[in-house]
Amino acid sequence: MKNFERLRILIVVILGMLALGLLTWGIGRVYLELVGHSGGVKAKNVPTSNQQTDQSKGTMLVLPKVTFWTCQVGVFKSEENAQSCLGQLRELGYTGEVISTNPWVVGIGLGHSAKELSELKQTLASKGISIVVKKVELPERTFRIAGNGSRLTMELLSNVNSVLQDGLSPQLLAQEQQAWDSQAGDHSPSELAQLHQLYSKLRQQTNPEEQRVLGLSLYFQSTRIINAFSGK
Repeated sequence: MKNFERLRILIVVILGMLALGLLTWGIGRVYLELVGHSGGVKAKNVPTSNQQTDQSKGTMLVLPKVTFWTCQVGVFKSEENAQSCLGQLRELGYTGEVISTNPWVVGIGLGHSAKELSELKQTLASKGISIVVKKVELPERTFRIAGNGSRLTMELLSNVNSVLQDGLSPQLLAQEQQAWDSQAGDHSPSELAQLHQLYSKLRQQTNPEEQRVLGLSLYFQSTRIINAFSGK
């Protein structure tokens, strides 16, 4: 009889732990699906009331086409070589990112014209880093986002897209902080938390060149969020 009682207690404890785990996972779960392109449409959020009444269908987010510039450090046939390049940059105090794969392209900095990156190019050259200033074009992308945290996901991805298109500004940095403070909960997806931490670092920077160096990481992290939430 005692063994049966112990078994029953054990089963209850296990079921309770599973339920808690599922609840925690469900709170932060976001589903994101690329649904195609629609030329000429501006970024838009479905009104909050619609989000609340029709969570099963999700909400639509359209990220307009953007163009920005970066300092291309190298193009590599393997991810291993690209990661090695990133490691060498870190040793020199720079944050580089892989901006595309197959081949793997490593870049540093975010600008909105080749001229805007001329100072960074000279600084890198003085440290023996040869770069090519490259224009990056992102097509318009349309997503369906569903699940808890979808509104915050939409606002942060839209904010990153605006930064890529228009540049870093106190207004955009403040908008991200406001969205996070009003919508982020204790169980926000880790990917969004990492993006918010990056924004916090940018807000702490007062040197425009240092902001431009770190700005490219916004693109990298937003791409990581899209891939993670779409199951890639």
